[in-house]
Amino acid sequence: MRHPNVRWVEVALLALSLALVAPSARAASDDAAVGSTVQNVLENEYAQASYADAKRKLLAALQKCTKGNCSAATRAKVYVALGMVASQIGQNDEAKTDFTNAVQEDSKASLPSAGTSPAIRSLFADAQKAAGTSDSAGGEDDATIATAPGPTAEGQAPPGWKSAKAFQAASAGLAADLAGKLNECVEKDKESLGMEEQPRTRLHLASCEARNGKLIDALRDAQKALQVGIERHDNLVMKAAGKRVQELIPKIPHVTFQPPSGVTDLKVTFDERPVPTESLTKKFSIDPGKHLVHAEGAANGVPLTYEEEFTVKPGELLTVTITLKSQEPGFLTGGQLKCMLSAKSQEEVNKCLPQNAKNLVIRAGTEVSGYTDTNHVHVASPGFNGSITSPTSGWNVGGNFLVDFVTAASPDIVSMASRHFQETRYAGGLNGGYKPGLFGVSAGGNVSHEPDYLSITGNIAVTADLKDKLVTPRLAFAHSDDTIGYRSSPLSAFERKFYTNEFEGGLTVVMSPTTLLMLGATFSTERGDQSKVYRYVPMFTPQIAGRIPAGATVDLVNFYRLPLRSIEQLPTERDRYAVAARINHRFTSATLRLEERIYYDSWQTKATTTDLRYMQDLGRYLRVWPHVRLHAQSGTNFYQLAYSAVIQANGQITVPTYRTGDRELAPLVTATGGGGMRIALGAPEGSTQYGLTLSGDVMYSRFLNSLFVTTRTAFYGAVAFDAEFQ
Repeated sequence: MRHPNVRWVEVALLALSLALVAPSARAASDDAAVGSTVQNVLENEYAQASYADAKRKLLAALQKCTKGNCSAATRAKVYVALGMVASQIGQNDEAKTDFTNAVQEDSKASLPSAGTSPAIRSLFADAQKAAGTSDSAGGEDDATIATAPGPTAEGQAPPGWKSAKAFQAASAGLAADLAGKLNECVEKDKESLGMEEQPRTRLHLASCEARNGKLIDALRDAQKALQVGIERHDNLVMKAAGKRVQELIPKIPHVTFQPPSGVTDLKVTFDERPVPTESLTKKFSIDPGKHLVHAEGAANGVPLTYEEEFTVKPGELLTVTITLKSQEPGFLTGGQLKCMLSAKSQEEVNKCLPQNAKNLVIRAGTEVSGYTDTNHVHVASPGFNGSITSPTSGWNVGGNFLVDFVTAASPDIVSMASRHFQETRYAGGLNGGYKPGLFGVSAGGNVSHEPDYLSITGNIAVTADLKDKLVTPRLAFAHSDDTIGYRSSPLSAFERKFYTNEFEGGLTVVMSPTTLLMLGATFSTERGDQSKVYRYVPMFTPQIAGRIPAGATVDLVNFYRLPLRSIEQLPTERDRYAVAARINHRFTSATLRLEERIYYDSWQTKATTTDLRYMQDLGRYLRVWPHVRLHAQSGTNFYQLAYSAVIQANGQITVPTYRTGDRELAPLVTATGGGGMRIALGAPEGSTQYGLTLSGDVMYSRFLNSLFVTTRTAFYGAVAFDAEFQ
């Protein structure tokens, strides 16, 4: 066992050794920190011609060495870097002093391998000779570019320059930068560049502009320096300019505008520069700092103005919501002015204005559409619609009427010995709404009648505008009361009731001035027997049913099926669930609409539908769009390709409880492609507007597990005319 006193002696010796080592460790730490600072300055501020920043950092490093315990070699490195900066800004006497200090600190001091100019090497060699050391500055580096070389004869351009005046102006810009005179720095650098293009002068100009808040000009000049560096194959300039560009891009702020509605002759200026009305929703690059937005327009004949000053931070997106208000008391009463001052949106402002006689908007339209497919189903549908809206009072009423002329002779009908049929369906509806403020309600009703079907539907919905109309929730309910009959007899002779209740919730969110997101979910319940009394389902023996192939022909089915005629029978209850999302995004002259819907029901049908339209404006009067849609679904839990019936010993036949031949309840995939166009027949800003719309789609369906038909190709087209009067 060691004596306790020995342990205390060891502790004392350890403490003494740490105390002796500490100064050396601190010196090593200072050497590492200062050496790293010098290296970073040469690779960044010096390379980017930010000589004022470079000098400040180097002087701070030298002061740290003075207070600390830097080695002579480290102090020499700081002096060498200071001398290089001084030479570049034309302070050759100071550069020579710095180089002399470096050689005196460390006789082995040398220049770095890159970033020097002939003038720097010459001044450093003079310092070495004065100190009596050997010339170890290294050979000439023709790849380097001198921006501010040493002394030259009066009136002569220094090496690396063509114009002595350009060199003098650049030197004056550097001196102004060191003195903190950024405006003068920008002025002198531009003067120099006007006489001679030098990429380092261009980089220095970008540095002064950026620190002076002119980020757009700084980015433009940094990109120009990068271009010149690439043309001259100057790796140092390319690296420095590229880094400066990357630093500036995320710092550039932007501005966009939300134009008011219900305003004519709108004119907007930003810092007294006009902004085109059709481009207001675009994003514009701006400099940080204070900016003034001014707008003028008219509503109901009353001149309105808007003016507001904004302070924008680097990297910020400024969204200016233009709300025009009257500044002319002669046009308005005291109450109207007070109303406008408390208004929070342009719509509220417009309601405070005196209303003219034309406060109604009347819309009317007609459409003729047609459908045909390879299953010999043909539909022609003329329709009419109209509405009257009062934007000032917040109410609207509308109506529509449609006639469907249908003919059909599908393979199902031929197989089951049913007759070819023709029928006419009539459908019409009325709707109306009232929204005097942030909350609104709407209601409507529809009636549809055909020989074997009568449907009566009523609906109601409530909406609200929240967060300055950026968020609009919607709740709706609809009830349908349907009467199902038999095609060859009146409804009074044979009828079944079928009821549907649908609940809907939706949310519209204004994501940005150009992007709109709509979310929705529906839940519906169906109660009643909706089986088709004229749809017969073929039955087979269990042995034969499993051998019937998909797409079996009419002859094959008639050959193998049992002689009984089993009428379709569907479950009498069905619950449906769906969620959907739609996003609309406005580009400069186009609108993208993308929609996705996911569906499930209690019959275990699963489906997904994706719909895409891209509406391109081709001038003020023509808009065209392609349209694609993809729908895929699984079959219901009771659907079968071939149903089997069991024949009892007594001759009775037992058939499945639920059975259908409707291939729309089977697994299928439908792809749709087409497009359309709308032609404006009058000026878009006119009080009366007319338009002609043409659209067409081709739909290809693949039935994955059905009789008779495995594919269907359908064609749909429509021609519509609309008019709007104010």
